Amino acid sequence: MNLISITENLWATPQPLQFFGLEIGTRMTIVRLGNGDLVLISPIHLRESDRPQLDALGTVRHIIAPNLFHHLFAGQAQALYPEATLWGIEGLAEKRSDLQLDGLLNQAGSFEGELDYVPFEGFAAWIPPRIVAANETVFFHRPSRTLIVTDTAFNFGEGDTLGTQLAARVLGSYNQLRPTRLEKWGTRDKDAVERSLRRVLNWDFDRIILTHGAIVESEGKAKLKEGYEWFLGRSLV
Repeated sequence: MNLISITENLWATPQPLQFFGLEIGTRMTIVRLGNGDLVLISPIHLRESDRPQLDALGTVRHIIAPNLFHHLFAGQAQALYPEATLWGIEGLAEKRSDLQLDGLLNQAGSFEGELDYVPFEGFAAWIPPRIVAANETVFFHRPSRTLIVTDTAFNFGEGDTLGTQLAARVLGSYNQLRPTRLEKWGTRDKDAVERSLRRVLNWDFDRIILTHGAIVESEGKAKLKEGYEWFLGRSLV
């Protein structure tokens, strides 16, 4: 496991992941709360050999599958840490009956007043041949002013493979912090998306950790707003 320190009490663990033959990568975010509990957001493929690194940071108490796409490795994380609470979102229990969910993040809340979260409603993607709702929850780490998203935005660029760069250009997300045209074509309730986005923009964040693409270290709020103006086709005053 490649454990990268982002800032105090915040780490990321990138890992290769292919989607339709393209290397898009994935990233688990680890948050350490003030009481020493760890929150794993969007687990990667974890092995028993990864436990010493995680255990050195704190006690894994919460494992989060943040949307209907990022659940592949949640069961492995739960097997490593059976005492941790496994959180999911609406619809995941029907999709993954093998997972033992302990709770749902289906309304706004917070872990210890440090890691806030809110459902991002109305968001979907056109994954041929059908439209698939994401049901994503996004997170805000207050102490570090960091927004944590999964598939509500991407940030592909020169650091990605040539094939991924080409696909990102075609889909409108090359060197741009935004959803792709797959989400733009698939989302039908853009008013709900705008309402959710405005709730997110009320948070005082600067950095954005994305599951796919490069981390945005500064000016994240302005860049996210600009990307969603393109996505919604309207100005967000």
